[in-house]
Amino acid sequence: MNIIEKIWKERNIFRNLLQTIYFNFHYLPFKQAIRLPILLYKPQFLKLKGSVQIESEKIKFGMIRMGFRTCGIYPNTGITWENHGGSIIFKGSFKTGNDSYLVFGEKTRVEFGDNFLNAGSLKIVSYRGIKFGIGTRFGWGCLVMDTNFHPLYDMVNKKFKRASGPIEIGDYNWFGTQCKIMHSTITPERCIFGMNTTVTRNCIKKSYCVMGGDPVRILTENVMRDLDHDKDEYTYNLNQ
Repeated sequence: MNIIEKIWKERNIFRNLLQTIYFNFHYLPFKQAIRLPILLYKPQFLKLKGSVQIESEKIKFGMIRMGFRTCGIYPNTGITWENHGGSIIFKGSFKTGNDSYLVFGEKTRVEFGDNFLNAGSLKIVSYRGIKFGIGTRFGWGCLVMDTNFHPLYDMVNKKFKRASGPIEIGDYNWFGTQCKIMHSTITPERCIFGMNTTVTRNCIKKSYCVMGGDPVRILTENVMRDLDHDKDEYTYNLNQ
């Protein structure tokens, strides 16, 4: 690929270059920021408090990308960033597509493992803390919330029920379209969650399986997603 092809391929970064530069130098030390490791497309900054850290041996241009259009069925609205004071850590590459919202509370800590990927319309709301493992994959329109904001009062036991709690996602988890991950959830490594599954703290602790349904149950065992062979060749051939 020659230099002209490279520039054309990355042409969308010029649309919001000033906001991208500001975001990098606002959050990152100069030696990292100068490389522009974070690229933004159509960013909306609602709050720019808190901190952002990149904990990776190699800091590369564009290793973290937010808001670029990769999913045509959702609005081309870029990325909305709202950080009220939380600590955000990127352990490596990170991509989330158009129509995505990242909301962080004042005291939360959110850690994104290396090779995090979402094609579009990802919503993350964190006030207690979330840890995403290596190779996390989210389908279209997923929601991750570590609080429901409104605790219910138990009139018998005279106390409020739990309404929030940290989330921990195991390595190489794949969440299908419109999955919802609720507070206090812990998942093991290499799990697949079917479309429209609501994952709660009662998640089954078993790897190499597909889960789904309500309540969640194991649908298929002894399966995994092979990221090196991750295309339905029949479907792709039809589109050629």
